[in-house]
Amino acid sequence: MDLSAVGLTVRFGALAALNRVDLEVAAGERRAVIGPNGAGKTTLLNVIAGEHRPTEGSVRLGGRDATPLPPWRRARLGLGRTFQRSTLFSQLTVADNIALAVRARNRSGWRFWPGSEDGLNQEVSRRLEAGGIEHLARRPAGRLGHGERRILEVELALAASPSALLLDEPMAGLSGDERQKTLERLRSLPKEVTVVIVEHDIDAVFALAERITVLDHGVKIADGTPTEVRANARVQEVYLGGL
Repeated sequence: MDLSAVGLTVRFGALAALNRVDLEVAAGERRAVIGPNGAGKTTLLNVIAGEHRPTEGSVRLGGRDATPLPPWRRARLGLGRTFQRSTLFSQLTVADNIALAVRARNRSGWRFWPGSEDGLNQEVSRRLEAGGIEHLARRPAGRLGHGERRILEVELALAASPSALLLDEPMAGLSGDERQKTLERLRSLPKEVTVVIVEHDIDAVFALAERITVLDHGVKIADGTPTEVRANARVQEVYLGGL
């Protein structure tokens, strides 16, 4: 699914968190959005996902004007996302969290992973294995370490079988081994899934992204291939030069 934003402006009082930002992401593209803290990266994801309404501008998903649509309608169009903060059901096990995500996708009832439902069981097992967290299947989500929670959140987003996936700092707080597993998991996604990732781990950004958009104080200051962005003098000045 392709997605685009035109002239996005978001104001909180006198503060412009985004100022006339344009974004064009082709179907199947891997796009990264980077910039210093406070640049407007998460706000941009929130507007695309429908969590915030823009003061000005529009959002299109798969060629459709999604600007007036609430988050759940955008999810029905095929948009998935993760958040900076945990959104897990902490009292439920890891397996039950994934089972709920699968049931939500299938719009089925809310019973928990009964043994008679082989199809559901098998999908949950596959997703646990794909995320490298099968050993955590019966652990309550509230007892997971930070990195384990981040990995589970990615699997929950993928369980919705999205056509486009928004990832908000999925590498934050991961150990070296967890980071490598997450990179491999994201690289293994089907090509038809569009990915937009906000991330401060620059090595991960350059390993994953086909194109990179750079924000600073709510303004888009660069957009191009990783090579072009790395060589951009303005990007070096405001962001990459300090990393």
